Amino acid sequence: MPIPDFAAHGALPPFISGHATIPVARSPYTASMLDVVERFCTSPDRAKLLKGLNHYRKHLHSGGFVSGYQWIDGSFVENVEKLRKRSPSDVDVVTLFNRPLKYQADPKSWPTEYEGHLFAKYFDTNAMKPVYKCDTYGIDLDVDSRALVRNSTYWFGLFSDMRDTSAKKGIIEIPLAVDVMEFNAVDIAIGGKFNV
Repeated sequence: MPIPDFAAHGALPPFISGHATIPVARSPYTASMLDVVERFCTSPDRAKLLKGLNHYRKHLHSGGFVSGYQWIDGSFVENVEKLRKRSPSDVDVVTLFNRPLKYQADPKSWPTEYEGHLFAKYFDTNAMKPVYKCDTYGIDLDVDSRALVRNSTYWFGLFSDMRDTSAKKGIIEIPLAVDVMEFNAVDIAIGGKFNV
């Protein structure tokens, strides 16, 4: 199913087809990174943000984060050019990840290394945003079920609300890259639209 058009309120609809209980017609809308480029690379400003997102995904891949997916949201998936008369300033990204293989093999080292340096290197939005233009957050899919449910519902709920309104909106879900060739293909697709 393609990424839907903006709804009348200027954001992706929380569901399509008029029926909120059909799972494939509800947000998050599954897409590839190339689908996201095709749908949202509509200006040089957006192209720069997409390049940043692509490079952030490459950064995650280099750290072994290759299993999981990302929720893409924020003003990037809204028609902010029309709603607020400006371009989006960043891409909001929640990465739902399985731990890299090293930590699957040695799970005891994960808590210390995640708190010690992995969080800062891959998920700290204060460090990632200046480099990649992404407001980044992480959800560890390998935690206990209660923590997973709490973290997922928090971020999905937050991402499903439009800022400063009571309106609901949809989000995009893309898989983490497994093949390193994806990053080059995405850069080429962006470059085919805008030279940024």
